[in-house]
Amino acid sequence: MENKKYTIKCPECGTDVEVSRPAVINVQNDPEYKIKVLTGELFNEKCPKCGQGLQVVSRITYHDMDKRLMIYFRPITSQDELKTFDYEAIRSAIEDNFKAPNYAIRVVTTVNELMEKIKIAEFGLNDGVIEIAKFVYFDIFTKQFDGVGVVNIYYERRDDKDALIFFCNDGKTRSILIAPEVYSSIEKRFSAVVNAIYTSRVCMVGRDWALRMIKAYSKLDSENNGETPDLKPELKLLESEN
Repeated sequence: MENKKYTIKCPECGTDVEVSRPAVINVQNDPEYKIKVLTGELFNEKCPKCGQGLQVVSRITYHDMDKRLMIYFRPITSQDELKTFDYEAIRSAIEDNFKAPNYAIRVVTTVNELMEKIKIAEFGLNDGVIEIAKFVYFDIFTKQFDGVGVVNIYYERRDDKDALIFFCNDGKTRSILIAPEVYSSIEKRFSAVVNAIYTSRVCMVGRDWALRMIKAYSKLDSENNGETPDLKPELKLLESEN
């Protein structure tokens, strides 16, 4: 496993802390690293002088050959990094160097996105369907919880059920069950695009991608006289947490 060394300055005592992290993770060769990513252990460190917790966020290429999944984690931690983030250059470089057929190839920019993609693949789901489902349930959520703002939405497996975790601005999280019939309906309705992202095309499959797909299909529906009905699932709240 290829490792890179980094120096992090402790914000508490100013000590320079040297850390080593893998640049490439192949979970078939090093299966324990999947757990380290999913638990967040890989991104945590402690200052040896004062014990302050430190976050280690570095570039990682995550490869799961069994799942045919390749994730390029290219963290954005500041506005300056956001301004210089060149997705097209990253996409071009990946496609030039990785030619394996029928892979899900993703680019993510946050630790939570990296974890989410791994979990979605782990349970045999399509991340394109999940991203579109977030919009479907967000619309219902905001009507039922009027006045509660949503900060982020992530996929999670809760009690052997697929769920979306809504992180809200009232300090609570709310776990919403993804109804199997809703998942199947989205998968069928958007089959052309959700299947295409599993053919070794490099994609950033997130909120912006899902919004583009929904707009494109809404336009198609209007041109076809609105023959496709809107999804209006029941909102099933699994739990509320402080």
